[in-house]
Amino acid sequence: MLRFLKKNMKDSRWRKILSIFALVLFVAMAASPLLEAKKPVPPPPPPVSPLAEDLQALVTEGNDLNTQLSGISLTADNLCDELYSANQAANAYINSITALHDGLSAPLSVDADILTALDDLSVVTLSLADEASALARDLGSLTRTAQMYDINDGLVAMLQLSDDIGTMADRILEMADNILDMADNIGTMADRIIATQELQNTNVALTQASILTTQENLLTLVSVINTSLYNADLQTLLDDGTFLAAQMSSIVLTPANMSTALAGLSGDAEAYMDSVVATDNLISGDTETSTLYINADSLTALMNLSIMTTSLGTALEGYAVAINGLAPLTSTPTLSDSMGSMLQLSYDIGVMADRILEMADVILAMADNIGLAADQILLIQQQQNINVAATQASILAAQEIMIALAVTYGL
Repeated sequence: MLRFLKKNMKDSRWRKILSIFALVLFVAMAASPLLEAKKPVPPPPPPVSPLAEDLQALVTEGNDLNTQLSGISLTADNLCDELYSANQAANAYINSITALHDGLSAPLSVDADILTALDDLSVVTLSLADEASALARDLGSLTRTAQMYDINDGLVAMLQLSDDIGTMADRILEMADNILDMADNIGTMADRIIATQELQNTNVALTQASILTTQENLLTLVSVINTSLYNADLQTLLDDGTFLAAQMSSIVLTPANMSTALAGLSGDAEAYMDSVVATDNLISGDTETSTLYINADSLTALMNLSIMTTSLGTALEGYAVAINGLAPLTSTPTLSDSMGSMLQLSYDIGVMADRILEMADVILAMADNIGLAADQILLIQQQQNINVAATQASILAAQEIMIALAVTYGL
């Protein structure tokens, strides 16, 4: 090529051709950037509206809650903690939805991003309802292994969670309706808006149906017993205990009757204690498979029972004082027998008081309507604590007197 150029450069015709070629090449190189600059530049994407961003943030928060629920694996040891945490997250999500809804103001321009976010929100609530249904099934499977105390707490938490998800669906639907009502460009987005409304209505209906099924399944996990079922037993205990207290108060101890009177009372008190224990076992057994609905008469009977035990404790302490005074006038065998009966009496009365308090605690712990009877329950608890403390103090005083007598008389 170089030899060809050297050979032909002397020819003026070739020099002209080469000059023209060089000029064309130069112009082409110079024009190339200009041609590239004239190529059409695609327009930047339209900015995302603040409302669309806020709605998308709700979608993200809802998906996070859904992930939290799907990641829960309920066991007898963690169900209360896991469901309590889920309830807290659900409440926080409802607050976020409410805050955005309350901040809406007309007029609004609805765009595709807003409608897409509203669609996504309705899908999220449906998914949350499905996850709640799955958790309810898991809770149901635990009824065979977990304590009913825990199942009851889990049941309350699950019902609250399903109710919260229903509230979410309602708030999201209400917010979507308000956004569309405030829109000033509804005509240009008509077809898409109709599609969004149809999806919203369908998903809310499915969500509510899933929640209703979940709640129905939860309520079948355990039966509910009205404590009025125990009123007859509690009243019998009250009548028998009142009779025993009156019997103890009516007996005046003497050196002659001390041993036989206390032995008879000890037998009566032991039989009464067995009745209290049997009723307590009945209630505790029922609460292994059922929750309770507190009846007002049951609460009154429990309070009266605790008052009755203080009467028994007071009579017991009076016996101890009497025996202590009569000790110098009483034979050693009689004194020894009396002390044995007194110690047995104090034991039996102590067991009664503990079991009566335990009955009250179990009934209150398993109550489904504790909020409705809150004031009376608080009064009962206060009275129970006062009466049991008084009874235990009387028992302790009687036992101390008996121990001191034993030391003094070498019994």
